[in-house]
Amino acid sequence: MGFCPPFYLPEKEGTLDPTTTSIWELAEPVAADSGLEVLEVELGGNPSQWVVRVYLDKPVAGRGVTLADCEAMSRRLGDAIEAHEAVRGRYRLEVSSPGVNRPLRKPEHFRRVVGERVKVIMVEETHGRRSFSGRLDRADQLAVTVTDDAGLSTRLPLDGIERANYEFPFDDRKRKRQDCR
Repeated sequence: MGFCPPFYLPEKEGTLDPTTTSIWELAEPVAADSGLEVLEVELGGNPSQWVVRVYLDKPVAGRGVTLADCEAMSRRLGDAIEAHEAVRGRYRLEVSSPGVNRPLRKPEHFRRVVGERVKVIMVEETHGRRSFSGRLDRADQLAVTVTDDAGLSTRLPLDGIERANYEFPFDDRKRKRQDCR
């Protein structure tokens, strides 16, 4: 498969370290049982105290991840991690919603926000730069197309993306409040 950055998960194998991959594989069915989706799994810290972060989403429009969802997922996933000895040594498990500027990892994550503003960081320079911000115009299994504020559209291959996030339109909300005055 060659080089695959930590961002893109065509099938997850070979793209993340083995511990993160194991946690992801344990987390997905636990989340799915509760109508949730795993957006991101991060492993940080150090061997004396790992930090495992799992970000969840509710794919149903208009529904957010609740504290109760996170608590239940934390208990069930913690039990699964222990039973499968997925993390060596001590660890702290953090389960949360991704916040408004949610990560975009899989093609379906991008498809959900077509027409919205995103920020994409590439592993290597593409068209002379690594960072692209603008409206997401298209998303398919292989690439996304981002149109910047100057109107320049750039097709970015998913396997070259280091990280990407939806950008919540905070400025639009401010403008709407000011218009109401």
